[in-house]
Amino acid sequence: MKKYQRIFVVLFFFGGMAQAQNGKILRFQSAYAMFPDSARMNGHQYDGKNYNADRHYADSSVLLYIPAKFKPGKRINLVFWFHGWGNNIDSACSQFKLLAQFESSGRNAVFVFPEGPKDAPDSYGGKLEKPQIFQQLVKEVCQKLVTEKITKPLSAFSIGDCDISLAGHSGAYRVISRIINQSPIQEVILFDAMYGGNDAYLAWIAKPEHRFIHIYTKDGGTFDNSLWMIQKLKDSLQVPIAAVNEADVNASFLASNKKIFIYSKQSHNEVIRYQNNWERFLEFSPFDKGP
Repeated sequence: MKKYQRIFVVLFFFGGMAQAQNGKILRFQSAYAMFPDSARMNGHQYDGKNYNADRHYADSSVLLYIPAKFKPGKRINLVFWFHGWGNNIDSACSQFKLLAQFESSGRNAVFVFPEGPKDAPDSYGGKLEKPQIFQQLVKEVCQKLVTEKITKPLSAFSIGDCDISLAGHSGAYRVISRIINQSPIQEVILFDAMYGGNDAYLAWIAKPEHRFIHIYTKDGGTFDNSLWMIQKLKDSLQVPIAAVNEADVNASFLASNKKIFIYSKQSHNEVIRYQNNWERFLEFSPFDKGP
């Protein structure tokens, strides 16, 4: 029964998105996913409407995408994506062409997408706001890759053996801000998501070895806070950052700068797909692309 259920899910996923068909998709339920979580056992109230737990906070799905040319190496490279308000795994992958862009980027990594607040206006990160839970999820993902013969068995798991990137759109800022200073994260890519968590982001960005990109818009709700962060990093913390307009971003710029703020004239939802920004930002990895 489990075998046939898995095949059905994969075919449905491909049929709904028609993208990234050269790679391999795995989908599983995890006790270490965001939900269900005790803080949302009665759902979530927003703008006079209740988003009940059964529909919006019960899905423990985790999607993995392994690119067609993925080559496992001594270290395991993982790129986590977190969706924003009103989305879910399938709708976000389809709307923003996440898997197709990931494949085209050439990033030698596994894409990991845990389900968030499903189709709900909510930034809460559920169980993943607890550092030990995120690390258990990373361990489970690594074990899944071994079981599926994607990577070689490890003598013992250590999260320090992984190179981990976190990325997301809009409301994803919260769960990312809870993870970055509690687990070894080397890269963060935000799409119009600088709504808060400033102290956590400032502490993390200030470390020289970390790669950071944030693209923000005028009307997405992140404009003023993004400018404040830029000023704080430059003046108070004296962190060397590059703050530019999107028109000035090219391959050379992305390759030569490690801390980047990009102002975009696109809309809140367009910044991910415009000029294949997700693909472009992934191309220049802080990690070795080779095995």
